[in-house]
Amino acid sequence: MDRSSQKSNYVLAIDLGSGGYKVAVVSDTGEVIASADGPVATHILPRGGVEQDPIEWWEGIKQAAKTVLRESQVAPEDIVAVGCDSQWSVVVPVDEHCEPLMRAIHWMDTRGGPHNCMITAGFPSIQGYGLFKLRKWIKFTGMVPTRSGMDSLGHVLYIKHEQPELYAKTYKFLEPMDYLTARLTGRITATQKTMAPFAVMDNRQWGSRQYSSELLKLTGLDPEKFPALLDNNAIVGPISAGLAEELGLQSSTQVIAGIGDSNASAIGSGAVRDFDSIIYIGTSLYMTCHVPFKKTDLGSFMTSLPSPFKSRYYLLGEQGTGGKCVEFFLKNLVYSADEYNTGPQPDDAYRRFNSMAAAAPVGSDGVFFLPWLTGSIVPCEDPHMRGGFMNLSLSTTRRHLSRAVMEGLAYNSRWTREAAEKFIGRRIGSFRFSGGGALSDVWCQIHADVLGVPIDQVKDPTRTTVRGTALLALITLGCRSTNEIPNLVGVKRRFEPDQSNRKIYDRMYDQYRALFKKNRKIFKELNS
Repeated sequence: MDRSSQKSNYVLAIDLGSGGYKVAVVSDTGEVIASADGPVATHILPRGGVEQDPIEWWEGIKQAAKTVLRESQVAPEDIVAVGCDSQWSVVVPVDEHCEPLMRAIHWMDTRGGPHNCMITAGFPSIQGYGLFKLRKWIKFTGMVPTRSGMDSLGHVLYIKHEQPELYAKTYKFLEPMDYLTARLTGRITATQKTMAPFAVMDNRQWGSRQYSSELLKLTGLDPEKFPALLDNNAIVGPISAGLAEELGLQSSTQVIAGIGDSNASAIGSGAVRDFDSIIYIGTSLYMTCHVPFKKTDLGSFMTSLPSPFKSRYYLLGEQGTGGKCVEFFLKNLVYSADEYNTGPQPDDAYRRFNSMAAAAPVGSDGVFFLPWLTGSIVPCEDPHMRGGFMNLSLSTTRRHLSRAVMEGLAYNSRWTREAAEKFIGRRIGSFRFSGGGALSDVWCQIHADVLGVPIDQVKDPTRTTVRGTALLALITLGCRSTNEIPNLVGVKRRFEPDQSNRKIYDRMYDQYRALFKKNRKIFKELNS
């Protein structure tokens, strides 16, 4: 189609990640015209509690939206849609007016773990799950509740059993993208694809708009506590008149049903064809691709969840903490605000981290970083696993530690790749790399060397989520087609594996796997 004489369409795209929010005006060519972002405070509480403030999300996002709409200089009538993507497995309990009743329970929160274990236990047992209950969950949802409680089901069960008054007051439990969509439209809704982490959706058919009565009965949760379901590729409706006036948008601007950030990043990285795979390192680390089937592999804790594209799914390869490991290292071991008085973290701390890693030898002289700061998820769920440095010596420097953090996450991606290839039934010959981690050429090369395949560094990798959300909105409105997307997302550079590093990384990877296996009993004893 010749678009040279056609008027451009634009989308106001909102991304809410674990570490902060990003808002952008994106054109129908995939170009980010203007963007603004801000941090979100994460509150770490006793007994594994992790929470964020939804009001802080919303107020920050509104301010960022005003900024980008002004700076983009795009006419309001040319903004055809608003779309949201977000972190997920995060629960926001709201009242009838979509006002939060407490801080959101974050995906890293593990307080619901005992409650998940209780409702899934039974005889005979497989990996801690009662066989007959396990079969029901896989049959209806394609996934099973985590033993760690790091899912929306665990969060709701925690509220029901440990904060019953709050549970009784809750009108609906929402994921963040649906909370934001409700604030935009005044309509409290969700979709099959966004409600998956609650583990009570009937996912047997793509596009189902039903909750499973059998799973609701198993969980003891009330069906009226969950929002009405729209189609996966639905237009929720126009932006509310008051908000349109506040932001300077037309009241006819349509709001598109929300999406998870992992799926948004795949679309925004150009990976919309089946089996085109990405590695994303933001706050979290995950591997994903679109697939034409629904499938579950309990052994690797992998599943495929409904995507917004009709009759298609996407691989869920959520590994847990990614860039959060770098943040932890810098905040707690390098620039900690304590009696050592190393001073505040400088603005270029991540550049320094990258330079330190580049100065260390391949394999970090045998130093390992274990990245399971909140437990292991994919490809082997174990809520008791934890992070740490291994094999330190008197010659170990912070250069070694910096590179070891990068390599440790790459080893986990290699482990996940093996499980993903088994899951999809084919070899993954290359990956697109996006998120903040992809800004580092050093980390791109480490991934190529550790995984042994080419790594394509996506252009503008930190804005793949807002780009993906915008492109999905344009597809939903018929302004773009899915098969046009790969050509709209560029690759900055391809990193080929350096074969001279293969022997070192093969040896290190084998020992990385051995460290996981041999330390599981110790971690379980320490962290049960």
